[in-house]
Amino acid sequence: MPRPKPKLILLLLVALLGTGFSFSLPHLQLSPYARYRLSRLPLIGRLIKPPVPPEKEYRAAQSLMEKLRDQEADRYAPELYARVEKKWERARTYYRTGHYDWARIYFAQIQDLGKKALEEARKRREALKARAYKTLNLLRQSYRKKSRGLSPEKRLQITLALWRLETLIQLEDFETFKKEALEVRRDYGL
Repeated sequence: MPRPKPKLILLLLVALLGTGFSFSLPHLQLSPYARYRLSRLPLIGRLIKPPVPPEKEYRAAQSLMEKLRDQEADRYAPELYARVEKKWERARTYYRTGHYDWARIYFAQIQDLGKKALEEARKRREALKARAYKTLNLLRQSYRKKSRGLSPEKRLQITLALWRLETLIQLEDFETFKKEALEVRRDYGL
C-alpha cells in the first residue's frame, strides 16, 4: 500500500483548518454522546457544537435526592430509596461522561421513583405516628384510672414518662417509643 505524501496531508490539513472557521456540520445526525466526544477533539471540535447538558433535570433530581434524605425515605421506604439511589449514581456517571441522552432518561426515572418513595415514606410515617398516638392514649387512659390511688411522686414520674413518650412521637423516633412504652407499662403497671 503506497504511503500518502506528506505534502498532500499538509495541504488537506490546511484546507480543513481554513474552512473550519466558516464551515459547520449541522446536517449530521449524531447522538448527543458522539457530538460531545467529537466536540472535544482539537480540530473537529470547531465544526461540531457540543450538546447542551441537562442542567435543569440534574438540579431537579439533586433537590429530590436531598428531599428524600430529609424525609428519611431510606428508613421508611428502603426498597424504593435503594432503587432511586442506584439510578442517581448511574445518572451522575452518565452526566459526567457526556452521555446526556442517557442522563436525561435516568433523571426522569429518578423523578418518578422519587415521588413514589416520598409518598410511601409519608404514608408509613403517618401510620407509625397514628399507631404510637393510639398506644399513648391507651397509656393515658390507664393512668387516669389508676391515678387516684397513687402517691404524688409516682404520679409525677408517670406524667413525665408519658410526656417523654409524646416527645418521642413528635421526634418520630418510633423504635425508642416502642421500647419505652413497654417499659412504662411494665414499670408503672399501666
